[in-house]
Amino acid sequence: MLETSKQEKLLARLFKDTLIIFLLSMFAEKAGTLIDGIITGKFLGTEAIAAFGLTMPYQKFTVMFTCVMAIGMQILCGKTLGTGKLREANGIFSLALTAVIGAAILLSCATFIFPEQILDLLGDSTQYDEIRAQAIDFLQAYSFALPPLAITAIFTPIMQLDNDRSRAVLAVIVMSVSNVAGDLINVFVLDGGLFGMGIATAVSYWISAGFLYLHFLKPEANFKFSLSAADLKFFREIFLVGSPVILIYTSLVLRKNIFNLLALNLTGGAGLAAYTILCNFSELLETFTEALVSTVQMIAVIFIGERDKNSIRKLLNVALRWTLTVTPIITVISFVAAPFIAELYTRNDSETYLQAVEAIRWFAPGLPLYTFALTFNRFYQAYGRFRLVSFLSVWNILLFSVPTAFVLSNYFGIHALWYTLFLNQSAYVLMIFFVTCLHCGRITFRLEDFLLLPEDFDVPEDRRLDITVTSKAEVLGLSERTQNFCTSHGIDEKRSMFAGICIEEMAGNIVDHGFGDGKNHFVDVRVIVKDSQITIRIRDDCRSFDPRKWAEIYNPDAPTAHIGIRLVKKISTEFDYVNVLKLNNLIIKL
Repeated sequence: MLETSKQEKLLARLFKDTLIIFLLSMFAEKAGTLIDGIITGKFLGTEAIAAFGLTMPYQKFTVMFTCVMAIGMQILCGKTLGTGKLREANGIFSLALTAVIGAAILLSCATFIFPEQILDLLGDSTQYDEIRAQAIDFLQAYSFALPPLAITAIFTPIMQLDNDRSRAVLAVIVMSVSNVAGDLINVFVLDGGLFGMGIATAVSYWISAGFLYLHFLKPEANFKFSLSAADLKFFREIFLVGSPVILIYTSLVLRKNIFNLLALNLTGGAGLAAYTILCNFSELLETFTEALVSTVQMIAVIFIGERDKNSIRKLLNVALRWTLTVTPIITVISFVAAPFIAELYTRNDSETYLQAVEAIRWFAPGLPLYTFALTFNRFYQAYGRFRLVSFLSVWNILLFSVPTAFVLSNYFGIHALWYTLFLNQSAYVLMIFFVTCLHCGRITFRLEDFLLLPEDFDVPEDRRLDITVTSKAEVLGLSERTQNFCTSHGIDEKRSMFAGICIEEMAGNIVDHGFGDGKNHFVDVRVIVKDSQITIRIRDDCRSFDPRKWAEIYNPDAPTAHIGIRLVKKISTEFDYVNVLKLNNLIIKL
């Protein structure tokens, strides 16, 4: 029970640290997007923000392939790093970056050359000539943003995995500040309309991509782009893991376009502008949700790679506590502040203003439900349940919302769009509950059942030993506990003794050299006995320390130098190290 309590506290700390970084970077990005929309609506007028809204389905489409590759890359890199395979992770990263840059360049050219045809595909908007003309201007300028946007999407998750979290945050801040500055220069100096807004967006993404690129010039960076490492054998797996994004983004494009046209037909430009305001503000409103589910996904892939069901359950438990604590507060603030928010975009005596207030007040209460459902959906994607993720996403985005909006619009007009958005989040949660009950064959509310993991996912509890060390005194008994555990599971005395030596030697080194900075640290040890093989995983949150390189660099010719590390390497069949999420992970097999 004491070990479990320690592990839960350590996991909660890791979750909080990762969440804060995601939250800071996403908030800076969303704040920039929000200000972008406010400047457009306030200074360029209702037609301009309606035109911007008209292009949003296509903006979603242009990042579809990039998101497929980015998510697939992140999940696969996390899993491979969890098993110590850094070289393979580099190959996955290099291939993903090469693929998205090539696709973005082609899409950029097509967007610049064929903006009118793109708008024709989005629906007939010829009756709104001013809106259409501004939409064309924006699309042509936005085309220059596609290559750096793709690069940034690949680089950002790598910053987290490669222990350069602050750079990811700073890059987003730099991007947002430069974008807002460009918007203001465009509005007050250049009078460049929506074309100028698009150029400001493009320039900000190029600056951000360049800032992120500096990380890979650092000697200590684990990830290095190499065209020769971009092996095509990884493409199918990356694409498969990220493939649910195709259905998700296709559904988003269709729903956004359908709702755009429905708003136009019901109330004209005012309705479309109100819906665009909601979409723009919801980007900021959902910042915490996106940060939380991204944190779950990034940490979960490590535990999934280790087949650690207990840690996964604790991870989801921590995530749900954060959800129940934070999202209701965001909901209340958004509901109360809805008039002020709408007034940032438009005059408080306009039809657009009234509709925007109502839209925000119906959307905000669904945020806790949406966060709960999306948390599980992202976990299912990390695990590899692609069909389930695709179904749940399409159900949430398209299958429920579009028919509901059409039916309700016959009775409530434009208000039907706002009612639908809340009902949609409720239906999302109910569908996950239904799927879980169907999978278990009974009505259940147990968190472990909602994970939908197979019975044989983890090593049985009696075949593993989990120990958490927080002081030098706790290291002393590791060897004996490990030897007793191994011998009791049929391992011969010699290898059992070696296992005890490995753990005590490596954990002792970590405590001696990593615990002296005055901070609270931990060493998390897991021993697994399976099919007569012993697997030892040692994880700590001290400064980066690769024992393999240390022994090679310092006194490599002295036979007595680092004798403990040399002994462990000699008696092990595998000796892998990787540093991910600022955690040292050492995997030893005997």
